[in-house]
Amino acid sequence: MSDAEILDAPGRDMTRDAMTRLLSPRSIALVGASNQLPRIGGQLFANLKRAFDGPLYPVHPSDAEIMGVPAFASLTEIGAPVDLAVVAVPGHAVPAVIEEAAALNVGGAVVVTSGFAEMGGEGAALQERIATIARRAGVRLIGPNCIGFMNVHGGVMANFSIDPSAPLPRAGGVALVSQSGGFGSYIAAMAIKAGLGLGWFVSTGNEADMSVAMTLRHLVEQPEVKVLLAAVETLRHPELFIETAERALALDKPIILLKAGRSGDAARAALSHTGAIAGSAEVLDAVCAQYGVHVAASMQDMLDMGLMFETGKRTAGRRLAIVTSSGGAGVLLADEAARAGLSVPELPQEEQDALLAEMPQPFYGNLSNPVDTTAQVMSKPEAMGNLLFRLERSPSIDMMTTVAWEQAATHLEVIVALDQRSPKPLSLLCTGIVPFVSEAGTPLYLDPGRAVRTLGALARQSLDRPAPCRGEPIDMTRAARARAMLPDVAERTVLMEHEGKRLFAEYGIGVTQERLAATPAQAAAAAREIGGSLALKAMSVNLPHKSDAGGVRLGVTADRAEEEAAAMLADVARLAPQAQVEGILVQEMVPARIELTAGIKRDEVFGPVVVLGLGGLLVEILADAVMLRPPFDRAAARKALESLSDGRIIHARRGLDAQEVDAVVGLLMSLGQMARELPEIAEVDANPVRIAHGRAVVADALVILASAEDARSSAMDITPSERRA
Repeated sequence: MSDAEILDAPGRDMTRDAMTRLLSPRSIALVGASNQLPRIGGQLFANLKRAFDGPLYPVHPSDAEIMGVPAFASLTEIGAPVDLAVVAVPGHAVPAVIEEAAALNVGGAVVVTSGFAEMGGEGAALQERIATIARRAGVRLIGPNCIGFMNVHGGVMANFSIDPSAPLPRAGGVALVSQSGGFGSYIAAMAIKAGLGLGWFVSTGNEADMSVAMTLRHLVEQPEVKVLLAAVETLRHPELFIETAERALALDKPIILLKAGRSGDAARAALSHTGAIAGSAEVLDAVCAQYGVHVAASMQDMLDMGLMFETGKRTAGRRLAIVTSSGGAGVLLADEAARAGLSVPELPQEEQDALLAEMPQPFYGNLSNPVDTTAQVMSKPEAMGNLLFRLERSPSIDMMTTVAWEQAATHLEVIVALDQRSPKPLSLLCTGIVPFVSEAGTPLYLDPGRAVRTLGALARQSLDRPAPCRGEPIDMTRAARARAMLPDVAERTVLMEHEGKRLFAEYGIGVTQERLAATPAQAAAAAREIGGSLALKAMSVNLPHKSDAGGVRLGVTADRAEEEAAAMLADVARLAPQAQVEGILVQEMVPARIELTAGIKRDEVFGPVVVLGLGGLLVEILADAVMLRPPFDRAAARKALESLSDGRIIHARRGLDAQEVDAVVGLLMSLGQMARELPEIAEVDANPVRIAHGRAVVADALVILASAEDARSSAMDITPSERRA
């Protein structure tokens, strides 16, 4: 199902539609219920029975009751409305159950049975069959091959990942959505142990219908959900994922994404520099950054951020106070703060004096920040609490981190009380997990880096959230003019440099002054016309990288142009005898203080992405690049540029000046519009882009066209509202 179809699906309406009936049901039937607890059907029913307070209907072909609840031989025999059908029967029997559910207007179904698309062949066909049945009837479907879901707020424990004898999870503000059932249940278990209030857990499995993106889109609207965690292998419905991210930004509900399978993204395109520096994992990270989604480096990282975000606190700044009884720990935490983008400001002397009054005398610690109380504080039990509460009121700091031993109950109680009273974020570095601290919701960590990195993430959520942008309208008239410049892909898919530059000029991108000559003598005439220092290039569709075959001469003067052109053609004939040379491009050599590379790549998941990186011959060696997914506005383009090379591209002593920044931003905007308007283009590689005197000029260009089928698929992503006649 396409994203466009998803956007019009029943689950879009937040009334009691099929999506709501599926995930927040008022009545539940379990097809395949069992009295034998070790069986999945038994675990599922035991979980449902202990938490759900609505009508619960076990379905079994012969047993009269399941765990004391009257049973039915089929869904039809129930004779009452059913919102959710949980299906735990053998694979071959699933289609009949879904047909029956569709006929009875069941809202949704969870199919935990495996043996479908993950097996290929007949299993894939069987999965498509049940998906077709569900789609035709408007029945929402989770799975197959999943572990189910839980909505603790609604008392729905429709899963077998939680042991029925274990306590119910705390109905907090965290929602976890995972493609994997087994690993998802592992994450859920670790989240509960870490103290997160896991109010929702949905395992999407094979995603015959409901995907991670669809589920997140529903959950972000639920008032009890404050933080969304997502663990994915393949991200389906990317447009819906982006819409969800935008909605989460509007609601200030952080999304934290953990992507498995990143190592497979190491495959690189061989033809284009752009493709070489923009793998799928890098594109995912860039899209997430653009839309304010936090990318977790690990499962622990995801849970750590979730723990901090669940507090609901935000920060007004990045100034961190560090409180410890160990000087070494304070230094280590300060190092982590710098890495997390936080500052550890020295406290004003009057504030240090006020803190000193709380300490045992004489005092041998340090109160400048990091605040090192030393072990002296143990001789005055109330001192640490007084110091923390006084420091919390300081106008010089925005957030705090402190250290405590798990045995120090009184100290921990003070920290919890401070955290519950204060609007300022606080993280606790502790020697062990302390249940009453976790139950109180105070973020507790066992490693200094984790304690501070989460505060850095909170600062990003508070202060760096991107503004929504829609970009400029699609200009279909310009697109038609540009499209007329493209060759038939049945004949060739690579544009020669001068052809690509004509396309660039149509989009207002600065290009070099140049002439195409047929012979060395004509090249000399063109050189005299252009004047100055020149570049000569052999034009051939067989030479996407001309310099590799001797097809480039630099620093040529008009009096040497004919001789250099002839020598260049001879080199090409020797090094690339298969290349059919169409002509000689005579080109001005523009000055450059800085060289960049810019281009377009079409990602398999997210579609067109604009890439900007350090240019020249070292582009793939340095691989320092930023990416933006169109549409974007000038503010987003400038922010991306400012992040290149950790900001040094602008802020270093010889970085870009204001005019040059505007020129590069304009280049990015033009490439973004080209990417949206011309789905025929698979990749663009402008390298180098020479920056000087307030200009950004493309000195070399490679444009690669997509197949006709890929171009048609990309064109479907343009919505009517984006078009401009």
